[in-house]
Amino acid sequence: MSLIINNDDEDEFVEKQILNQLSQENYAPVRLRSFINHYGTVRPRISTINRLRNHFNKFFNTLNCLYIINVLFDRIPIIRCLKEYNLRKNLFADIMSGMTVAIMHIPQGMAYGMLTTLPPIHGLYVSFFPVLLYMIFGTCPHLSIGTIAVISLMTAQAISGTPLQSFNIINNQSYVASNIYDEIVINEKVGIATTLAFLVGLIQLILSFLRLGFLTVYLTEPFISGFTTGVAIHVFSAQLPFIFGIKSPRGIQGAFKLPRFYFKLIGSIIQNINWISTVIAFTSIIVLFTAKQLNDRYKSIIRVVIPSELILIIIGTLISHFTQIHTFHGVSVVGPIKQGLPSPTPPPLQQISYLIMPAATIAMVSLCISISMGKMFSRKHNYKVSSNQELLAYGISNVVSSFFQCYPSSGALTRSIVQEGSGCKTQLVGGFSCIVLGIVIVALTPLFYSLPMGCLAAIVIVNMKGLLFQIKDFFFYYRISFLECILWIVTFMTVILFEVDIGLYAGLCTSFLINTIRTQKPHFVVLGQIDDTEIYKNAKLFPVAHQYDNIKILRFDESLYACNSPFFKRKFYELIGIQLRQEPLISYKKQNLNKIENIKYNYVILDCSPFNFIDTVGVKLLIEIYNDLKKRNIQLYLSECRYGVRRTLELMNFYEKTAPNIIYITTHYAVMSIRTESDTNLPKVTIATQV
Repeated sequence: MSLIINNDDEDEFVEKQILNQLSQENYAPVRLRSFINHYGTVRPRISTINRLRNHFNKFFNTLNCLYIINVLFDRIPIIRCLKEYNLRKNLFADIMSGMTVAIMHIPQGMAYGMLTTLPPIHGLYVSFFPVLLYMIFGTCPHLSIGTIAVISLMTAQAISGTPLQSFNIINNQSYVASNIYDEIVINEKVGIATTLAFLVGLIQLILSFLRLGFLTVYLTEPFISGFTTGVAIHVFSAQLPFIFGIKSPRGIQGAFKLPRFYFKLIGSIIQNINWISTVIAFTSIIVLFTAKQLNDRYKSIIRVVIPSELILIIIGTLISHFTQIHTFHGVSVVGPIKQGLPSPTPPPLQQISYLIMPAATIAMVSLCISISMGKMFSRKHNYKVSSNQELLAYGISNVVSSFFQCYPSSGALTRSIVQEGSGCKTQLVGGFSCIVLGIVIVALTPLFYSLPMGCLAAIVIVNMKGLLFQIKDFFFYYRISFLECILWIVTFMTVILFEVDIGLYAGLCTSFLINTIRTQKPHFVVLGQIDDTEIYKNAKLFPVAHQYDNIKILRFDESLYACNSPFFKRKFYELIGIQLRQEPLISYKKQNLNKIENIKYNYVILDCSPFNFIDTVGVKLLIEIYNDLKKRNIQLYLSECRYGVRRTLELMNFYEKTAPNIIYITTHYAVMSIRTESDTNLPKVTIATQV
């Protein structure tokens, strides 16, 4: 039995050192088994029960009161922030940044709240409660939690996909006033939205407790880009009725929803366009776009960002109030807004069965967007962001906020960039932002009664600019990778032509399929020696690489497992000149397809350095290939196997079923051993076979 080295990294380090020594002293070929027997260490085999016992003993030995307190404090990062807070360096910057972001929260909260089909005040609630909670439990000071267009649209779709029980109550009554009817419907929609937030937070908490934050790495950039671009077009489309002052087309569901929506919308615009609303909306878009361009151009000179959205809301409200355009010209306005913070109310759970799938979808999208932004800021500013702690923060923010009439929240890219650029230093920036928002919610919401809806629609559309321009990513991925381009276009088109959640699932399935294809058919190349060095490279890419007459050196650039084993077998035989095809019933060639007399290779070396792992199917395939080649008078050798691969071979009795010494430390030593053996035609004596 060969001995197994304790650690892969230590194993490779020792191998390199010994090889350097050997190459300087003499050039004797070394086989891996002899090398391990001589230089390796015995790894004691510990039973599963003993391993668990050692783990629990170690855990309980370190368990004490102070340890528990420190663990709890680590789950509340604001405590460490307050302990290490530097008033002189951080306070002024945090106050200014908090006020700047709060000014952005006000118009965006109202606009995105309207996007969910709820009253705008609920967008302000989402800009207040989740921000306050994330300040306590979050780890990324530059991430601005609150309303976001993508999540708002998905919330609206979840609400529209849930049957309203109030319809049955109203239909059973002979007469119900329109204002009472509207209030009943809105209250039920709010209940659906809060239940959705509760479920989203619950899913995020479960992922945090199971420490599954790493799953977000499978949501790749092409998938995120295609998905958010498609959602941005949905958001843009939802604002067009407010831009032209018409009612949004209703009753459009199923496949090709967006094209049918535009068909009805164009007809409504031609018949019922409100020119005053259209002028207000387009003027607002031009003003906002120009202001944002000026902010971007002169941000290095003017440190304070011009609050163009808030200025637009103030001016639009004043003009609408004094000209009475709602009364005389039928321009849609925000209307009455609740004043004050809501009292805590548990979310209703009667319609939970309709909301589980939308909640899972929103939780995934929210995690994908928020954690990717958090990691981006952490790399830029050199601090640590824990995925599991972020999951805990998002989960608590959504669960607790659901008791205060909030729908699901997420991180917003535009506000996060402003929060970073305005000088944010610590998590306390969220607290200063909430002070400003709290004053607005408690005292100033009645002032927005006359705000035209076209102004809010303009704010949403201008903030969608970055996401809409992501459509150019298609050309970027087309130049870089054809498979990533396919992933982008499949995700984008399914979001556009079907529902957002269908696009999400189609994109995820495509992503997994592409990753599987990449591992199923990796590069399988022939290697050659570069001059007299120990370097072996792809013979096609390096024409100077020398190949020996009776030795074929192959490298499979992926781990060997069940999914790619058929491709491995077919390509392996193809590269050594053996065609494994079934004989035709009626022979039309004189020679046998599997004839071996013309095979010129007596030795095949498989470079296993790319193998991160090998499964049972892969081991069985290597045994099968070894025995088949042996019948054809061809000897198979392996080289540069990692510790994990060798351990699997050991456990599956690979050496007993093949030969004890077919693995070499490096490809070069395998070549030199074969050449020496071929020249002398004598059995080769290995180094350090006796221990």
